[in-house]
Amino acid sequence: MQGTIISLKGVNKIYKTGDTTITALDKTDLELRKGELTLIMGPSGSGKTTLLSIIGCVIYPTEGEVYFLDRKVTDLNENELAAIRLDQIGFVFQQFNLLEPLNALENVMQPMVLQQLPKTEVRTRAKQALEKVGLLDRMENLPKKLSGGQKQRVAIARALVTNPPIVLCDEPTASLDAKSATVIMEELKELAKEGKAVIIVTHDLRLRKFADRIIYVEEGKVSNTISNEEEYK
Repeated sequence: MQGTIISLKGVNKIYKTGDTTITALDKTDLELRKGELTLIMGPSGSGKTTLLSIIGCVIYPTEGEVYFLDRKVTDLNENELAAIRLDQIGFVFQQFNLLEPLNALENVMQPMVLQQLPKTEVRTRAKQALEKVGLLDRMENLPKKLSGGQKQRVAIARALVTNPPIVLCDEPTASLDAKSATVIMEELKELAKEGKAVIIVTHDLRLRKFADRIIYVEEGKVSNTISNEEEYK
């Protein structure tokens, strides 16, 4: 399908512990497209994070095929998956995952340092990413000197600095007040409008109004997706 970034075909995830078999994710077919902000919602333990981990090339499915930009990633080895995660996917986490000894600019620089890009380019692009989220004036601040909303915006800048086609967010607003959450979601919504695929796992019902599409997961089963317009009919 035109515009598809990630495609899951007959994908599931099953864990076995002794005689116990746990289906974390039932067989799923799913396409995620550029230009859309998609929410993945459901109760705790429903399989949301498992689904996000498969989409993000963090874990292999037990069965099925995963395609990233038409490339079959389920045939790739761990090093090849790691390269995709570094170069093609931006991750934003609930707890920010900033490196405490580094300031905001240095945190944003880290993905490009791992890519071994020239130092001058790394610094320039990191500044541009911080400017995009309105935090260039805080670039020398350590994480402990930033508010929760500012930390999350630094995390978004870090996720965007390599210009990935897909941004994956795991509960990005759970630790934020309503005002900060709105700022973060407006920034993520703008990324979708710019053509990126933005996928957010969340319990936060406040976020539904920002979604182009909502996917519900319960007991490992992924529901038919619905548009935001259908949600509010």
